[in-house]
Amino acid sequence: MEKRFSFFFIFFTVFLYVIISSVADSCTLSNAYSVIIVNEVNSIRSGVGFCESKDNRIDGKDLNYNESLAWSFCANQKTVFKCKFFMGGSKYQNFVVYDHTIGDQCEESPKRDRWRCTWLIRNDGFYFVNRKNGRQDIKKYDWITQ
Repeated sequence: MEKRFSFFFIFFTVFLYVIISSVADSCTLSNAYSVIIVNEVNSIRSGVGFCESKDNRIDGKDLNYNESLAWSFCANQKTVFKCKFFMGGSKYQNFVVYDHTIGDQCEESPKRDRWRCTWLIRNDGFYFVNRKNGRQDIKKYDWITQ
């Protein structure tokens, strides 16, 4: 009787662990999103200082031409990610790269497992890629000069 109980306990514990792990890795109670920031500036060093939400901090990096910084997360109505950007030593910008209104404009990934929100860093500013109605690169922010 004790062996049967041990076997059942171990089986149940492993089963519960598998279920909890799969739920924790997916966004069962919220939507999955990815933010992708692509550097389209090819002559001057530019990049992302860092991005953060209330609960997460994404360390930034220098981005060469066509390099990107990307991360994924589970989002709810209160999720907000802000980023600090730089170009050379004289230009910068800070703005929200994800909130629920931006999330409504993101495109579904090819695997249909998440929504992708894409930002482009360009010489003249920052563009959001709205692919809901065909590709539209919409300029949202200018660089601030120090």
